[in-house]
Amino acid sequence: MKHTIKFFSFLLAIATLSSCLDFEELRENPNEPNSVPPGLLFTALVPGATSSFSNAYMHAQYHVRADTDYGDFSYRYGSSSFKYNSLKDINKMEEEAVTANAPAYLIMAKFLRAVYYISMTRDMGDIPMSEAVQAEDGIYRPKYDSQKEVYLQCLTWLNEASIELGDFILENPSFTLSGDYYFDGDLRAWQKVINTFTLRTLISLSIKADDADLDVKGRFANIINNPADYPLMEGLEDNMQIEHWDEDGFRGIYNPNNSQYLNIIVYADTYIELLKNYQDPRLFEIADPTPEAVAANPEDPEGVRMDFDSYAGCDISDPVNTNAVKRAEGKVSKPNAARFNNFIGQPSIYIGYAEQELLIAEAAQRGWIPADAETHYNNGVRASMNFYNVASSDINDYLSGFGAYEDDLTKILEQQYIALAENSGWEAFFLNRRTGVPTYKLSETNQVEQLPVRWMYPISENQDNYENYRAALVAQFGSEVDSRDGVMWILQD
Repeated sequence: MKHTIKFFSFLLAIATLSSCLDFEELRENPNEPNSVPPGLLFTALVPGATSSFSNAYMHAQYHVRADTDYGDFSYRYGSSSFKYNSLKDINKMEEEAVTANAPAYLIMAKFLRAVYYISMTRDMGDIPMSEAVQAEDGIYRPKYDSQKEVYLQCLTWLNEASIELGDFILENPSFTLSGDYYFDGDLRAWQKVINTFTLRTLISLSIKADDADLDVKGRFANIINNPADYPLMEGLEDNMQIEHWDEDGFRGIYNPNNSQYLNIIVYADTYIELLKNYQDPRLFEIADPTPEAVAANPEDPEGVRMDFDSYAGCDISDPVNTNAVKRAEGKVSKPNAARFNNFIGQPSIYIGYAEQELLIAEAAQRGWIPADAETHYNNGVRASMNFYNVASSDINDYLSGFGAYEDDLTKILEQQYIALAENSGWEAFFLNRRTGVPTYKLSETNQVEQLPVRWMYPISENQDNYENYRAALVAQFGSEVDSRDGVMWILQD
């Protein structure tokens, strides 16, 4: 079944996701002035899914805003942020879980803490962790932990979360997690998410696969070889995703109320040309033919739609004026109106089954595990195509034709990119940063000489945590220059 949001309090969660909760306003029991339900905290802390055609997907070169009001597309990244407010809220959730005798939230806190620290370290590199969020203990200027130390700790938390959650489920089979808008409190679904997220994290460390301390290959194999202890997603029904409808708080960014946005969004040719090269039927589901192609053959609209030559994208490295003219002249494809120009669109995925299977295929192709790469490749591609409602016969033809497994790592990575299109947030961007697949387009129009590999630290660190901040820069990059081109540890061969 599809997991939908069944409680109205999700609206409150959306309103509070980007900021620290105001506990004074949330206290419900005047006889317990320090009490906040852990489920309410959990609702606000669970990572949100990024809806299709959000800005993150432009950076992965799936779509372009072809309108001069927005200017040329820029890869000139600035600063990221430390998610200290969220980390404080996790601490608060743990406190409330102890008070309420709700140990499931203590387990989920390990998963959430890993999610937030991994998000920060993959953006910036070394980060404060062991001394972070300890102002109450007098630590106002936390030292930076190495990226390796951060990942080691996060992998420990993820492993503990999965094992402890499995034990908790056995002892409490009917327990439901309050405040869960993804799975309606189903802890079995969350255990699968934790393990799939762990696989995602391990694959992101592929350049460090031979590091003995990280033991990337061994950890990956342990999950694959022990499905009873580490259950994984079994189909699209296990996706961590949000569905949309026409109600405040539930609409995706691309919807009929946002008519100007609908008018200027067109696909990027990085994505469109890859689909065309593979003769991929997902193209017909995600895009409309160019107006120019439709006008050239008005008597046969279905024939136009089923012709790969009817589709084209904009070059994200071109000046916005050039792309705006192409859009105005009908030379580029927009999102498929039947699929996207409504209030439902497609679910927003945080992490899903198709990605999981293609990650396993990559690990098998790299020789980390004895699993059959072709089987998992086919599972991943088929799942992605089912997500787009491609006919079964077309899927079978594709997997025996242009999309067939070829014992080729690059093809697996390209299929990951296709499966991540307009979902899963920044994952496709980080796929490219890690592997160079697919080849992104870049020019002086994008305001950088090379694709950035990191975000800079929060500007406030130079004043509030000067010595530790500067020491971290020197330790990583050999100088006190905080640059988007600095190569963090996980990217160093």
